[in-house]
Amino acid sequence: MRRGDLTNAEWERLAPLLPPEEFLPFDDSRRSRPRTGHRAAINGMLHQARTGEHWRDLPQRFGCWVAIYKRHRRWAADGTWQQLLSAIEVVQGTCTQTPDGTSSRRPTLRAVPPPAPRRKRAAPSDPVLARLRAHLAEVVSRRTV
Repeated sequence: MRRGDLTNAEWERLAPLLPPEEFLPFDDSRRSRPRTGHRAAINGMLHQARTGEHWRDLPQRFGCWVAIYKRHRRWAADGTWQQLLSAIEVVQGTCTQTPDGTSSRRPTLRAVPPPAPRRKRAAPSDPVLARLRAHLAEVVSRRTV
């Protein structure tokens, strides 16, 4: 694990929320590299969102850049990124859950002026979720590059 990669604690929180991995059947006639796992692919997507480099320039440790790019595009198109971010926000408490199961972010703009600033800000209830939410928000905001 390197700087900027998902920590084990973040991965434990994120893994159950991800779609199931698609495994390719083993075939002796086809000689290809093994499929990139979700964790390596997400780390590659986070690296790309953080650095802004081209997908083609992703380091090889994340896997095949084409597979990571296609997975990112697929997850952006089908709403997986937004669902992950919403699920983390619901768990963290920065999002409200409606009775029909959908979630909506709390509005950041208020019609009334904000209260006077406090001396101390309350720490987030779970720093792992706060970091994970920041990672996902960065990827969602970038969409595609």
